[in-house]
Formats: sequence, structure tokens, C-alpha cells
Amino acid sequence: MPATRATTVQQRQGMAHLADQGMSYQAVADQASVSFWTARKWIRQARRDGLAALVTTFGRPATGPMSGFDPLVRYVALRLKRQHRTWGAAYVVKKMDERPSLKGKKLPSPTVVWRYWRSFGDRLFPKRRPAQPKRPPAGVAHGVWQMDAKESVPVDGVGVVTFNQARDEFGRATVMHRIHPAEQPEQRIVKLTTAHVQQDCRIAFTQWGLPDAIQTDQASIFVDDDPTPFPTQLTLWWVGLGIEHRLVSSPLHNGCIERGHRTLNERTLVEQRFEDADALQGQVDADWYELNAECPSRATGCNGQPPLVAHPELLVPRRPYRPEWELDLFDLKRVDDYLANRTWIRKVSAVGQVSLGSQHYGLGRAWAGQTVSISFDPEHRQFVFTHVKPKSKRGRHQPELPPVRLDAKGLSVEEITGLPAALEDLPVRQLLLPLSMCYPQPALQGV
Repeated sequence: MPATRATTVQQRQGMAHLADQGMSYQAVADQASVSFWTARKWIRQARRDGLAALVTTFGRPATGPMSGFDPLVRYVALRLKRQHRTWGAAYVVKKMDERPSLKGKKLPSPTVVWRYWRSFGDRLFPKRRPAQPKRPPAGVAHGVWQMDAKESVPVDGVGVVTFNQARDEFGRATVMHRIHPAEQPEQRIVKLTTAHVQQDCRIAFTQWGLPDAIQTDQASIFVDDDPTPFPTQLTLWWVGLGIEHRLVSSPLHNGCIERGHRTLNERTLVEQRFEDADALQGQVDADWYELNAECPSRATGCNGQPPLVAHPELLVPRRPYRPEWELDLFDLKRVDDYLANRTWIRKVSAVGQVSLGSQHYGLGRAWAGQTVSISFDPEHRQFVFTHVKPKSKRGRHQPELPPVRLDAKGLSVEEITGLPAALEDLPVRQLLLPLSMCYPQPALQGV
């Protein structure tokens, strides 16, 4: 009886073995439960080109990165990658070398295997977000701050700590250096929250003023995981303060702060023990002040001088900030204009709900399973949900649903800023630091 699905390599090898024992094509077909023509095809192919010819490689041209290798080698390289998507080329070559079926066969280099995989395009490699274009470097002090967190670092005497840091891209001074220790002794991972980052920023803004832009990676706290991401609360907060949020796709574009993490480790943490978290924060503050104001720097533009000596304009805030001024500095119209220039595509749930950011909007069961385009009406502060009508199928007609307008959620000044409750948690000692920065230390006098 003819088979209803493709034969496997093992079946083909079994048919060739039975034919070598003298069985006829029909007898082999009956035993393998395949058609006479299928049995004859693979038996002939094995006799003509050997058992390696029983491997079928679909979709590959006669030439390519691995065209000169045995078909079985190509088959195993592809199969291992499909079974283990996270394995790299070097490890796959190692596993191929351990396979008895490939003993004595020439194996490709990891580079050739990687090129072979890439020839299959999106069938092997999922689509990535498009790389962000590299922005022009900041030309002024406090033009761009590079921000990043060094997560879950074990510190002797304190426990697991996440360090949240930012450096001025132009002046190379570290403008933020806050620690976040684990709340429980057994805790091994410390993730920053939106409230953590806002409070860290408020301390840095008070000392240095507001920057023009803050540049971060694409961690979930900064951008949600959606092809058309809705801006996070942090992004909207920065926008309301007149700060551009820049996203980079690679740590290479945030090299300034990545180097700062290394400096923190070498200067403050290696082979050191601290009494508690307060002692660690105090030492971090002292070390970064010394590096900013007293120690010669090899960073670009510093010419061997400390950053604050090479760039004394860093000490003068271009846009002064105090936490108690924030409600006056925050402009909700900036947020509305920012949202009005964007559109989001979402799938409606089975119960007629749509998720946008961290909020849920009910459109009704008539919308269940539909796709909607969402825009923001700044005049009425509403989201407009428009039906994205799919391409009609022959013989089927799907009515178009009228747009739905719903009041925006989570976009008030209080919800975006977290004020005034957040002001109660700010450490007073840290907010007094700018007073000392306004008066040059001896190392800075005469600049």
C-alpha cells in the first residue's frame, strides 16, 4: 500500500539493505509499506551513488557554502540547528565530529556552517527588530547621557546588588551611580523597577540638571516586546520633562557607560568588603567623585585631565531641576504630541479586549479576534481603535466595524510621574550633594 508521507532516511537505508539480500522491488515495497515505484527509486539511487544519496536536502541549490561536502554532512548540520536553535556553529561542528555516521567524512569549519545556515534566511533565523541607526555624538555637556544597569552583582558583606549608572557622552563624567541591593538574603536576581529608575534620575537631575537625551538599550523596562511597541512609563516621563529617549540595539553604541561598569568593578568592588548597603553607596559616591574631579582621564576629549577639569561646563546645569519643581517642569502636552505621531497594531482578544502598554481597553465581543489600528487623539485625550479589515476571501463578506473611541488610561501627570508620593522616598542626603558641587574644590579652582 502506498505511503501517505515521505519516507525517512532510515526507511530508505532499510530498503537498500533488503534489496542487497536479494529481495525484489515488490517484496521490499510490501515489507516497507511503500509503493513499488518508491522502493525502486531509492534502491536504484543507493546502488548508483551509495547510502549518502538517500539523504534528501530540500530547497538547496547545487552550489552554496557547503555544496562541496557530503550530503549527509549538510543534512546533519541543518538538522542539529533545527533541533537546537540556540547552538552556535562551533558547537554544532563539535557534535558532528562525535557522530559515528560522519566518521571519516570531511567536516566544514564553523564559519562555513554559519554561512550555510544563513542561506536559509528566516526559516532558520527569526526576524529581528531593525537596527537603530547610530546617532551623531553629543556636541555639548549634558547633551546625551548613556544609561545602563549592571545587574545582580554579588558584593561581599552586602549581597546581590544591581548598579544603575549613567555617564555624560560628551564630558565622560559619571552622573549617576546608584545601588539597589537585594531585599531578601536568598535573593539572587535584582531587577530595576520604573520607580527605581525615576528616583535615581531625580537624584542625578538635581545634581547635574536635565539632559537633552537619555540613551538606553532595549530592556523591557525601556521598551515593550511588541512589533509596534507602546512607550513605557519611563519614556513618557522623560518626554514630559523635555528629554529625548534614545534606544540602541547594541552595547557597542553605549560604549561609554559599558566602560563605566568596568571602572566601577576595578575601582570599587574587586577584593573589597562592605559593612552594609549604605557603606557601599558611600564608597561608590566617593570613588566616582574622585574619578570625575581629581583623577586624569584617558577618555576622548579629556586630554589627560579629570572630566570636570577638562569640561567645567558640566558643573553648570543647562536646565536646572529640583524634585519640588517637577510638576511645573513636566509638560503633558509634550506627551500628547509624542503619542499623536504614532500608531499601534493590536489583536483583539477572544473577549473583546485590547492591551496597550500596561492598560486594557474593552471594545466588545463583536471585535473578538479582529485586528485594530490604534491612534491617539490629543485634543480629547482618547485612543481611536480602527478596524483593520482583512483581505476578503472569495464567497465571504466581513462587515467593517465602526471606529471606537475610549478615554486614555494611565496618562495623567500623577500616573506618569508618580508624584507626589515619590518625593517622600527620595534620600535627603543625596539631594544635598549639588550644594557642594556648586563650589569648586581645590583641584578645580583656576579652571
